[in-house]
Amino acid sequence: MKKRQLIFLLKFLVLITLLLGGYSTHKFFLESQTIKIANWNLEIFGQAKVNNFGLMDFYVDKIKNYDIIFIQEIRDNSGTSFSKLCSMLQNYSCNISSRAGRTLNKEQYGIIYKDSVNLISLKDYNPDGKDRWERPPIEVMFNTKGYSLKIYNIHTKPEDVKKELEYLQSIISNKGNVIIFGDLNADCSYYSNEKENEFDSWNWIIKDNDDTTSAKTNCVYDRIILNSDADEEFKDYGIETKGITADVSDHYLVWVELKI
Repeated sequence: MKKRQLIFLLKFLVLITLLLGGYSTHKFFLESQTIKIANWNLEIFGQAKVNNFGLMDFYVDKIKNYDIIFIQEIRDNSGTSFSKLCSMLQNYSCNISSRAGRTLNKEQYGIIYKDSVNLISLKDYNPDGKDRWERPPIEVMFNTKGYSLKIYNIHTKPEDVKKELEYLQSIISNKGNVIIFGDLNADCSYYSNEKENEFDSWNWIIKDNDDTTSAKTNCVYDRIILNSDADEEFKDYGIETKGITADVSDHYLVWVELKI
């Protein structure tokens, strides 16, 4: 083979390699664009847990695995516990709902999200003039990299699960990407997803035979429910159990991953 032909062939092979490599990199970049969203009922998260430094470090290590995470059962009259948790997280922003509940044990929902995620709007249904929920839901709209997502977060009263889910269904607009997230107490003696019909046309990601409690009970109280639009982007879900004992919380952390 002549030297000129050999040089041309080598250049051609280099060009093909670069093109294929670039395509693979581009394809990988596109396929790797996902968002991970979680919910965690921290079981009476207040001053006692904040003052346990080892426990707080454990919470932070778990939270850092997610782009967005909702924290439930924040109970703190001083209103400082959640802000202390947020101060331990770098490159995250936080927001919190109003204190809600019909008894003295009022709770709040905390929202933690990476700085790369934009919180567009937050609607707090508390106070609810119609008294429909023990702890009224919040509605949060996010946008990240052009992907918009609306999340409803709620901690239902165990004895009123069906009624509270009916009320929740009545206020939700099933347009765009919508997720219902939270400790819905939607299992065991409180609710039967198989028999009831709330959000029947939606995808209940966490299965009825899963267990989201660290206690001796075997119940899937924590739920993730996607409407059809959000379900098109569904990639994976999980129940994080590692290291989560009864001292940490009586609930496991639940998460979903979406393609964006």
